[in-house]
Amino acid sequence: SNAIRVPVPNGSLAILNLEIKAKTTVDEINALLKEASLQGDLVEQIKFSKDHELVSSDIIGSTATAIVDAPATIVSGDGRNVILYVWYDNEYGYSHQVMRLSRHITGVRRYTYY
Repeated sequence: SNAIRVPVPNGSLAILNLEIKAKTTVDEINALLKEASLQGDLVEQIKFSKDHELVSSDIIGSTATAIVDAPATIVSGDGRNVILYVWYDNEYGYSHQVMRLSRHITGVRRYTYY
């Protein structure tokens, strides 16, 4: 894996190289990550982007730990190696997740009314 600082003060791009046991496809990986971003325990951590023009300035202010860049997902010919491009705001996003984890550990629930 690798991380790249991009030309904005608080944005970064992580490049994840994953070796998996079962064969898979780009569509299967992206469907799994999209589903995780929409429902389940990771909704507050994962966002999913299908935008072919996602750039570093788009992620500034995101509260997510990771924004999956779906069009950049690569799966090797044998279906066992996956490369994911994952964006994150390394200041605001990090701070938001520290607070989320603190609330989870302490059991604090802040109710929001709209």
